[in-house]
Amino acid sequence: MDDHRRKIIINEIKYWKQNRLLPEHYCDFLLNLYTEGSLEDDSTSRNRSSLTKGILSFILIGMLSLSVFLFYFTELSIFLQTAFIIFFDLSAITAVLYMVKKSFLDLVPLLASVLLLLITSVQAAEIIFPDHPVMIYITVALNCILWITAGTKWKMVSFKLSGIIGLIVLLITIFI
Repeated sequence: MDDHRRKIIINEIKYWKQNRLLPEHYCDFLLNLYTEGSLEDDSTSRNRSSLTKGILSFILIGMLSLSVFLFYFTELSIFLQTAFIIFFDLSAITAVLYMVKKSFLDLVPLLASVLLLLITSVQAAEIIFPDHPVMIYITVALNCILWITAGTKWKMVSFKLSGIIGLIVLLITIFI
């Protein structure tokens, strides 16, 4: 097989692997077959991917810790809290969209993102509706439904389980 055809096939298999059109072990087998076991740039892309996951995890966990500290241990003005809520939520949503686009769904960044979204949405409900605890219940229920939906879509049992347990705890809290 000539070199040009081999490069086309290798690039196509990499595209399949990146977009999850075939299972990863099939793509690895085909890549090893067509490159005769000498694919160097796959290890650098894995290192880059793991570095990106690590940095993203560190940033989101830092934002999660900062939001807990800012919202529950300091007394900031409503304007400043609202600004932080908007910034943290947009950052978390951007991170999740980036992970979905790059098709690496790692548990730690996703978990940090949904917890950040939960904390900031509950804080927003407390600020906007200070005398209506029903709005906080609705906010928590919507977050749990989002977790169940994300767990179903991405086939993550931990998200489905967290959403179901969260709804059960919320119902127990409301009725007891």
